[in-house]
Amino acid sequence: MYRVLVVDDEKIEREGIKFLLSREEGEFEISEASNGRQALEILRNEEIDILLTDIKMPHMDGLELAKKAKEEKEELQIVIFSGYNDFSFAQEAIRYGVKEYVLKPVDPDIFSETLEKVRSEIDKNKNRKIRDQKEQDFLQQYFLQNYIYTGKKEILEKAGEMINLDTWNQWHCAILVESSQNFFDTADENLAEDMRKELRRIFFYLNLNARQSLFLFNDVYCDYLLVANQLYTVMKRQYPGSFHLAVSRKFEGCEALPEIMTELEQQMEERFYHPENHVFSNEEEEYSHADKAVQDSQLMQRISEDISRKDIQQLKVHFQCLTDKYKSSTQFSAMYIKFVFSNVIQALFEETQFSEERRLDREIDRLYNCSDISQILQVTEENIREYENFLERSMSESRNEVAAVKNYIYQHYGEDLSLEMLAEKVYLSSGYLSFIFKKETGMNLNRFIRVFRMEKAKELLCSTNMKVAQVSEKVGFSNVSYFCRSFREYYGSSPESYRKGTGDDEENPKEI
Repeated sequence: MYRVLVVDDEKIEREGIKFLLSREEGEFEISEASNGRQALEILRNEEIDILLTDIKMPHMDGLELAKKAKEEKEELQIVIFSGYNDFSFAQEAIRYGVKEYVLKPVDPDIFSETLEKVRSEIDKNKNRKIRDQKEQDFLQQYFLQNYIYTGKKEILEKAGEMINLDTWNQWHCAILVESSQNFFDTADENLAEDMRKELRRIFFYLNLNARQSLFLFNDVYCDYLLVANQLYTVMKRQYPGSFHLAVSRKFEGCEALPEIMTELEQQMEERFYHPENHVFSNEEEEYSHADKAVQDSQLMQRISEDISRKDIQQLKVHFQCLTDKYKSSTQFSAMYIKFVFSNVIQALFEETQFSEERRLDREIDRLYNCSDISQILQVTEENIREYENFLERSMSESRNEVAAVKNYIYQHYGEDLSLEMLAEKVYLSSGYLSFIFKKETGMNLNRFIRVFRMEKAKELLCSTNMKVAQVSEKVGFSNVSYFCRSFREYYGSSPESYRKGTGDDEENPKEI
């Protein structure tokens, strides 16, 4: 479809041009104007590809129209018609960016040739725009994925040289989506566009691996928990498998993205402890608005979960919430405060191995013998420190399980690997394996598998004559197209270009 604006003060002349257009192949959406001023108004309010205009017109002639039109729409294709065989008009038109000049009366064959040239130029510009947009999208994916996982300032600086980081600074919330199976490697390439239509929202889509993708949103004033629930409903309805979503806190500036990603991965761990839930968010802000009795219940539930998954950092955060509440408060009885903090100690002793090292009854007695809040906090903190020391000792034993999982990945990277299956191999719960694996390796299991597969793919491309499709299958990718896209986003070049030693496709960056 080509959108054409025909401008001539003579209606019969406009009808003649429209007739010639009707004889051409292809679809044309035609608008009309009887003078330059009217035409300029249409150009400002409508998308026009081709301007066909006479020179001699009232109010604003064709040359002035061409000059103003080019100033506003640089890629607009302009053809000028004139009954004056005056080369000076043609010279003036060329100065204003007009490439085609046709004399009246218009020869149909010359008109057809001229139109074909103009259409060819439009198609070339559109294809160039598509290529440029794809290149920009790739650069965004490449740099963003590197930055959110490493947080290196040099990556951000390099990205700023090649893309407009204003886009990154417009993001204010992120939603991490995780599938129970390898969904994103076989998902339709129009997945992001389909979700935009369903949500009626603009977002940036970043695929992380076969099981995870990140959605980055612009709106500041928005209930993103509601958006996440809607996204979950749509994905559950349209696609197979199970999905879990984690919603980030609001943030300002792209420098926060690595920290946001870490927090989202932490929130995603909640799926192991609340299997009935599918959308998770940071609820810390809600505590201050909750009813006091409910607040203690919520915090104790969080503390119990922290202890269950041996997350000492989150345990300290939630314990601090209790401390802040009762440290200077006078509205609660001493007995109730002792009761609250005794629950913390009891939760610690639910860890069987830890309870063998310390006696619960003795610690509870110590706490109830305290005479003020500072002593209560001291006893509780001592038990938390003891629990932290216990975890540090037990983590050395957990390294054996992590090493076993890593060795299994090294040997079976071409197979379908999942957290649940790997957890069974080492007789651990999925949640605990996820926690200790991240703590030991610095990355979650899905990313570790992706990174190792990418490294093996690079090795096979450089040391064998295997076809790209064979390499894709060898390293565990069922979809060759997804493999090529993932490889390019990871290394900055396609598999073929990497193998040839060029390292990039024309202007693509080298691996950082």
